[in-house]
Amino acid sequence: MNLEHLRTLVFIVDHGSLSAAARARRISQPAVTKQVQRMEAELGLALLIRGPKRDVELTPAGARVLDFARETLARLEALERELAILKEIGEGTLSLAASTIPGEYLLPGLLAAFRAEYPQLEVRMTISDTAEVVSRLLADEVDVGVIGSAIKRPGLRLERLAGDEVVLAVPSNHPFAGRAEVTVDELMDQSFVLREEGSGTRRSVEAALSKAGLALPKENVRLILGSTQAILQAVEQGLGLGFVSARAASRAQADGHLACVTLAGVDLGRDLYLAFQPQRVGDPLVARFLNFARSQFIE
Repeated sequence: MNLEHLRTLVFIVDHGSLSAAARARRISQPAVTKQVQRMEAELGLALLIRGPKRDVELTPAGARVLDFARETLARLEALERELAILKEIGEGTLSLAASTIPGEYLLPGLLAAFRAEYPQLEVRMTISDTAEVVSRLLADEVDVGVIGSAIKRPGLRLERLAGDEVVLAVPSNHPFAGRAEVTVDELMDQSFVLREEGSGTRRSVEAALSKAGLALPKENVRLILGSTQAILQAVEQGLGLGFVSARAASRAQADGHLACVTLAGVDLGRDLYLAFQPQRVGDPLVARFLNFARSQFIE
């Protein structure tokens, strides 16, 4: 079926008459009439009711064809927009930096889906702590970042991407194992293994405790480690308790290697953020990735 004929039928209905459709399409009225006649001949059914009235009246078949025409033309326009974006961004490399939790637990699936839709693009991602991600963004070393705490810097824009929860991981044989929550007072004589100060997880925990008017005793910190997996391994080995993302601890907890508890009266929920410089949104590749990420994760 000819797309131009379908478009003409939509114009006839939207503008109320064949003559108005001809003016809107900048073609002659006989040309409009001929297109309708060709559609009717092809389908073997009348689409318009002819009569003395000037208003357009569709037959039942005409109404079905009109619905098809609107849907087909809308899908065609959407396809043309998508192809225009592909043509605009062409081949290129998208450079991402992510903090540990989004980099290891959120972005792999997102990047696989993004590459499936844009196979001509190359995507590179590095994982470090939140502070380092922000530094690299502001130094124009990467296009987009995904971080685990809300760091405010001039020239940096943050958008919530997904939610997360920090839990306290404890050895499977620890007295806290099997409990749903513990109080901060109960932590005063415990040993801890913590992430480095630039970690989004550590920042989130310290901010949540501070908001509740609490703090962990610094003298109880036994190890400072540079990755979530290192924290989990240290906890499993009984070297101390550690704050980690529930996403990261889920497998070890399911396998019985450790247990997770929450802190009574302390909200350890947090957000994971897209981070970028506003002026970079003018780059079609950056804009396309941001929109894709929003469509996949933002709740």
